[in-house]
Amino acid sequence: MDRQQQRIAEDLSSLIAGDVRCDPVALSIYASDASLYQVPPLCIASPRDRNDLISIARYASEMNVPMIPRGAGTGLVGDAVGCGIVIDCARYMNAFELISDNLVHVQPGVVHAQLNRFLKTQGLYFPPDPSNTEVTTLGSMLAIDAAGSRAIRVGSTRDYVNRLELILADGTCFEVGNESLSILNQPFPMGSGTSLLNEPTPEARGEQAKRTILSKLSKLLTDHAALIQEKQRSGIPNCSGYFLKGIRSRQNLNLARMLVGSEGTLALFSSALVHVSPLPAHRGVTLLLFGDLASAIKAVQTIIHEQPSACDLLDRRLLSLARDADPRFASLISPAAEAALLVEQVGFSDAQVQQRLHNVILAVKNINSRVVVAMESNQPDEVDFLWSLPQKVVPSLSRLPGESRPQPFVEDIAVPPECLYEFSQKAQKVFQKHQVTATLYAHAASGQIHLRPFLPALTDRNAPILETIARELYQTVFALNGTISGEHGDGLARTAFIRSQYGDLYRVFREVKDIFDPHNLLNPGKIINDDPHVTIRNLRPVPDKFPELVDLQLAWTPQELQDEASRCNGCGSCRRQDAGSRMCPVFRIAPEEEASPRAKANLFRGLLSGALHPNELSSAETKHLADTCFNCKQCQLDCPSTVNIPQMAIEAKAAYVSANGLDHTDWILSRAHSFGAFGSTLSMAANWAINNSSARWLMEKMMGIHRDRKLPFFSRRSFLRSVPKKYLKRPRPGSDPNLVIFFVDYYANYHDPELAHAMLAVLQHNQIPVYVPPQQLASGMAMVSAGDLIAARSVAQENIKILAEFAKEGHQIICTEPAAAICLKQEYPMLVPGEDSQVISEQVSEAGAFLWQRYEEQCLRTDFGGLDLELDYHTPCHIKALSSRSALNALLALIPELRVNTIEKGCSGMAGTYGLARDTFETSRQIGRELIDHMKITNVQAGVTECSSCKMQMEQESRIPTIHPLKLLALSYGLMPELGRALQPQKKKLVVS
Repeated sequence: MDRQQQRIAEDLSSLIAGDVRCDPVALSIYASDASLYQVPPLCIASPRDRNDLISIARYASEMNVPMIPRGAGTGLVGDAVGCGIVIDCARYMNAFELISDNLVHVQPGVVHAQLNRFLKTQGLYFPPDPSNTEVTTLGSMLAIDAAGSRAIRVGSTRDYVNRLELILADGTCFEVGNESLSILNQPFPMGSGTSLLNEPTPEARGEQAKRTILSKLSKLLTDHAALIQEKQRSGIPNCSGYFLKGIRSRQNLNLARMLVGSEGTLALFSSALVHVSPLPAHRGVTLLLFGDLASAIKAVQTIIHEQPSACDLLDRRLLSLARDADPRFASLISPAAEAALLVEQVGFSDAQVQQRLHNVILAVKNINSRVVVAMESNQPDEVDFLWSLPQKVVPSLSRLPGESRPQPFVEDIAVPPECLYEFSQKAQKVFQKHQVTATLYAHAASGQIHLRPFLPALTDRNAPILETIARELYQTVFALNGTISGEHGDGLARTAFIRSQYGDLYRVFREVKDIFDPHNLLNPGKIINDDPHVTIRNLRPVPDKFPELVDLQLAWTPQELQDEASRCNGCGSCRRQDAGSRMCPVFRIAPEEEASPRAKANLFRGLLSGALHPNELSSAETKHLADTCFNCKQCQLDCPSTVNIPQMAIEAKAAYVSANGLDHTDWILSRAHSFGAFGSTLSMAANWAINNSSARWLMEKMMGIHRDRKLPFFSRRSFLRSVPKKYLKRPRPGSDPNLVIFFVDYYANYHDPELAHAMLAVLQHNQIPVYVPPQQLASGMAMVSAGDLIAARSVAQENIKILAEFAKEGHQIICTEPAAAICLKQEYPMLVPGEDSQVISEQVSEAGAFLWQRYEEQCLRTDFGGLDLELDYHTPCHIKALSSRSALNALLALIPELRVNTIEKGCSGMAGTYGLARDTFETSRQIGRELIDHMKITNVQAGVTECSSCKMQMEQESRIPTIHPLKLLALSYGLMPELGRALQPQKKKLVVS
């Protein structure tokens, strides 16, 4: 932190209630967004309200420091990066209020999908529908005039703005809407002021500023009316430059409409009043497949005549990704399909929607008899499924193998829909000329084309190809009366080409900028910029050598880590906050950028590029960032690019631990398995302490375990001490190819030996020979998650010695604890690389997956007795990370009379030791609140889950017990009748069943 940054941090911290950060870690993770650009800011300010925004603006104006407003940081053009004060409006300014049946008041940080989820309960919605609706903010939508697939029917964000509360660069605040020009002729009320100089009130200053802007802007628009009319054509989405056409009438000037799409270059938005609409009564979708792209494009004009609410075009590459991503799409979409159209119709009844879809299909078949109707539906679930095709597949382009990546820099072209075919042909020639391929996704009915050329990592040496390709494509766009930016904005990616699109109108844009922001402090360099090569300035660096001081703790090279971090394109999908989502449970309840999974990738990208000094890995800021990950694996699972963020978080934790040592609580909790033998031996005393509130207070002080966390009793005898000796007898090599190895792990060994015995009983019932290695240790997952890799590696090495020879003989290693299976499969190869850990990884199975495979091979007995029970099943995160389904839950469906409800309440929040610790106990409960509350009110006899940690959270505030599915299998088989006791209500306040 230099002297200027230190002064800014100190000054702003005393001026605003929100957060101010200037540390290198924060600067690194805010230096980029979802674009190709990286610009380190001077500082990050997260305002809590309008007053904070005003204070930031006043200070920045006095100090002549630029301001860069930011929402979710998911823009593709670099409009939210810059060297100045980055203002993170998404952190705190996210309140909204329904004012009437058609107006809602929103702050800029409100997430679009969250707003619409609330409005849906009122039968309403905010119609513009950007593809990243789950993360994009209303402030961002206002900044770029966001639209979406349904723009042809509902328009863009500009069409829904009623009033804006804006803050100028000097901190002056006032509201604007469709303003009457008559106020320019009215006397000006100066206000009474309270100082000796009788200074005007803030309201009066705002009114004066508004009148000045209205006067100057009105004259400018009048003087250049013909030029504006000529250059800003209607008929296609267009958010390039400043919107000047049609905003002035004889009596009014609509400042609100004009400011939408200005990308934060004219004013900051502190709030907005926007129109909302009734939800469409009924809607339906059809997926049409074509044998070539040209045929699909030609069909668009025919479909437009049927007045669709949406018509999206997907090319062959996207369809291939869809088939790979979801077996349902694999069955729908033929490999022969080269393109598809996704067409939506809405109506007042199902019959009307069905007729409109029928008309679309009939019209297309009249011009192309070979079109395939892959699916047609007006059922809400099926409609949502079909729309998941572009929503999930387009972001997953980064998964494609190869050195070339889909680069977003010409991804927002719009042309008149009737010119789509001509443009596509000429664009193809441009790509062929430069020996480049590209993928195409389009909101075809609006003429909106999202092209992404595949290019290698961009460096100073090859970056000029961006300008060349863009220039040649845009020449075609201009010839067709199109625009370089339909709905994503100009930013750094396209500002250099605005002058080419608008000619003399660019001078008018510059005058508009001078009227609102004469000192160029608001998002400078966007829309107005004299640098003809701004497109290739400030590209994310791609290092070819790495700092020698970087000492990695896991088994990857700096280049491998760099490659992994670079696969994160910053799309922001990991910022989802919807309640049912598993994507980063910590971010969902504490939505700060540091908690987002992409922040971990940005940390290492900064480190390996040299932007961050290696010493920052041992800083408190890095520890805070890394501790927002508890290794649930869901971000990697749900990330469109499947970036291995959990391993990066572990690497960051390990670097901190290596430099600073392990926190006292983390040390104790990560070694719970070491205390297991002690607790089991002295179970009477240990269990008394667990169930005694005074002793729990002492445990919290000494061990860091929260006093209110329900804990399991220790078993009087551990499983490994009580297992029948026949299972401990080491088999001769090659004696039985069907032999399985049972890896017990900590919880079943010391707290729930019944579970381990149930596993043995089920295996024996199915005549599956099993060996239980008596010297096995716990998996060490808690050590891994804490970043104590030296200790974890030692544990792993011991277990590898025991398990490797069996794995090499082809024996399955089965685990009843999902976390143990994850640890052996994914963590061991990174801790102890080599053939032994790899072969173990390949042979490990979660117990349910192993039994399901036997069932599919018709080798599992199904002589289940009936269980007249109703149960609620929760899927653990680690089960999701291991497989697309819960095999044990599927097996429970085979038990007669048993009724199992699958509950989708997101992550339990327990996450092993995370939910035990005093410092994270409340956060754990916040994450799991929906699940906890469900278990408090459900009327079933018990909960069901494979994960011991999830079980503890499910029972935290409930008297209903939670049981492992394997116990139900054993009970149904009639093998262990005593397991019925596990279904009895729990009476102890501090103890789980």
